[in-house]
Amino acid sequence: MNDSTKYQVYFYVVLLVSIIWLFLFSKPIRNFAPIIFVIPTFPVFLFKYYTQLLKFSNILKTVRPDLFKKYVVDYGSEFKGQVVEIGLISKNKDFEMLEDLPLRDKYYLIKQSIKLAMLSFVIFPVLGIATIYI
Repeated sequence: MNDSTKYQVYFYVVLLVSIIWLFLFSKPIRNFAPIIFVIPTFPVFLFKYYTQLLKFSNILKTVRPDLFKKYVVDYGSEFKGQVVEIGLISKNKDFEMLEDLPLRDKYYLIKQSIKLAMLSFVIFPVLGIATIYI
């Protein structure tokens, strides 16, 4: 099982546990279902995004310095000159067409991590509203 599949399985298991939590417990305990979901998902996937982005940038700097120079972040104080801008919403054709398969897989893992973090951020209030009406 690759890392991408592990991330998805982890996300959906935590979501399933939270949904079961909504229907299994009574009202005062049921209110914790959104917290049971968001604590093990949102920060975990943001941390995975950050660490994978640093690894990807370091590998890209040695394997493809031309792409690193093209997409390096040149603003701010913390990330300036250290990480590349991968494009959170849009697709980056240069990174998707990398010949180095492990590097390309790491790019897709970064994209998946941030998508799952955003998805968990959106699902959190939905679960909160569900605790009121269920």
